[in-house]
Amino acid sequence: MSESSKRERFGRYLILDHLVDGGMAKICRARFLGEQADKVVAIKMVQPQFSKDEAFKTMFMDEIKVTFGLLHPNVIQTYDYGMNKGQLFVAMEYCDGRNLKEYLDKLKERKFVFPVEISTYIISQACQGLYYAHTFRDKLTGQEANIIHRDISPHNIMLTYDGAIKIIDFGIAKSQTNSESTQAGTIKGKLSYLAPEYLEGLELDPRYDQFALGITLWEMLCSRKLFKENNDLAVLKKIQECKIPVPSSINPNVPKELDEIVLKALSKNRSKRFENLDQMNRALMKFLYAKYPDFNSTDLSYFAQELFREEIKKDREKMFEFGKIDIKPFLEDMKKEVERGTSPADAPAATSSDSPAIKKEAVLDFGFDTGETKKRNTITVKKTQVTPKEKTNSSEDNTMSRRIADINDSTMTNIKKNGGTKSSNISKKDATRVIKTDTKKIGNQKKTSIGTYAALLAFLLGGGFYFHKTFIAEPEMVEVAVTKPVKVRQPAQEISDTSAMDGFAKVMLSHFDKQKMQVFINGVRTDADLLNTVVVPVGKPFTLRVQIEGRKHFIKEMNLSNKSDVEVEIPEMSAMAYGYIFTSAECQAVGEIRFEIYGEKRVSSIPMKQEFGVAFPLNVDERGSLAPATYEIFFKKRDEDLERKIDITIKREDQSIDICEYL
Repeated sequence: MSESSKRERFGRYLILDHLVDGGMAKICRARFLGEQADKVVAIKMVQPQFSKDEAFKTMFMDEIKVTFGLLHPNVIQTYDYGMNKGQLFVAMEYCDGRNLKEYLDKLKERKFVFPVEISTYIISQACQGLYYAHTFRDKLTGQEANIIHRDISPHNIMLTYDGAIKIIDFGIAKSQTNSESTQAGTIKGKLSYLAPEYLEGLELDPRYDQFALGITLWEMLCSRKLFKENNDLAVLKKIQECKIPVPSSINPNVPKELDEIVLKALSKNRSKRFENLDQMNRALMKFLYAKYPDFNSTDLSYFAQELFREEIKKDREKMFEFGKIDIKPFLEDMKKEVERGTSPADAPAATSSDSPAIKKEAVLDFGFDTGETKKRNTITVKKTQVTPKEKTNSSEDNTMSRRIADINDSTMTNIKKNGGTKSSNISKKDATRVIKTDTKKIGNQKKTSIGTYAALLAFLLGGGFYFHKTFIAEPEMVEVAVTKPVKVRQPAQEISDTSAMDGFAKVMLSHFDKQKMQVFINGVRTDADLLNTVVVPVGKPFTLRVQIEGRKHFIKEMNLSNKSDVEVEIPEMSAMAYGYIFTSAECQAVGEIRFEIYGEKRVSSIPMKQEFGVAFPLNVDERGSLAPATYEIFFKKRDEDLERKIDITIKREDQSIDICEYL
């Protein structure tokens, strides 16, 4: 059987493979069929039985109306939509990469935390994409779309391997073009990323997305969930309280200036947040280039390609195979279809003003299953008359209890049966003020009037979220050692990237801070990459040294037998005092010296290239007091074989000795 005969044509697209298969819709990677065009797209195809439902078509078209006109580097682009062979579909920009949640999970596996500069850049780009959507106007009418995403989270920020950042999944976005407004009492979006004003019944505006983006940045910097509790009730309680730990209190590598930006975006009172996401982006960019002037956007590409090196290699091989497919038979088949009077794709799906309204309940975690059944909770809320907090004189009385009221006893019984409040630290009185949770299965055919349509809504409106994995597996916090700022005493030497060469591997340095620490391989200063990895030889012994000013050096003798990457944890290094040996500008001697520090045999050229010389530690006596230290130094002139021994004594901290006086 030929490769072509195995393939399926879907209108003007050739299906390459399935990224996500679900019961209501599936996301596929496909190739646009054209004589002069080679474009890979992502297609979301709704199953025929749901495509026939007029109400479902209305919901589908609401999503299209929101996204079709958007054209921005940081927003997923919609190319095409319609009906083909009785199936609703939408063709979207294919993002060759992973979502931010997958990056966080991958870093957790390798016990790394997102670099501060990379985190800042990603969120700044997300700010730009969302600000564009918030201020978007229809090009033909000039009408403001008034788009609010409402589902910003790490799941819905795509990072391509080339370093691009894309906002995806406008499936539940609120905009002027929606055919029906949100039903009162309906919760939309992922529970852990809701803003306090939502629970207080205030009308949402773009600052709602800013709060969710602030949560995402906090979680990248701290490598843990911000609003995490044992059950949904406790999570909502924490959101209402909105007590935000300062990021630097968890990750000491976060500068105070970035703390201020994060806390401003996460202000409970939205009037204290940034005026808009353009202002937040300006603050982030100002911080980024003030603190990290050498940062370049290509650093993200390198970071992504290092982190997902194996996955990228496998996918590239698969894409190359796709490129070998002969598309001529599919083009001829499509041409015959047109000649018979039918088009490759039927007319775009039409909406019906008479479509029955869908009663929607909240379905948390909008996205597609990937083979494992995910728990979906519906949050049922009674409608109540609420006076917006911003229009009242009191700043405290319009609480969440006024927004989410009166829990009925049967629903509370369901919560207890399902363990919903078993581990909660919320009292029964508080719980009755908060919310009621219905954990009945969506697939219950006896209650399809609400449950099924809510499930359809959640499943379909995944938007461009075609890389979604399973529900959140919480990252663990990685400890970061607190150390003093470093004075660079030795400039970094340029070394070539030998990661692809035979005989080399990579060592991943856990708890390594490249802003403060220096790493040496066999005495040669080496720059760690964005993933804190360094290139080392295979099959030959080598010495790894990590040092920081005023601390004892970490030294490890290693010998790797294969090219597999290994991990080395950098411990917290104890304080140590040093003196220095240097060569003056008038030094006429030319050669090299040999000596030993912390058991590591080292060699330095004469005259020394290091501006401040070489640091030699003092001794520490039994009482912990500093004592003089004597070192044996062997000097050999250039073109001579004889060595001369010199004893040098370091008597006090920061003492500098010109070794030329002994040569």
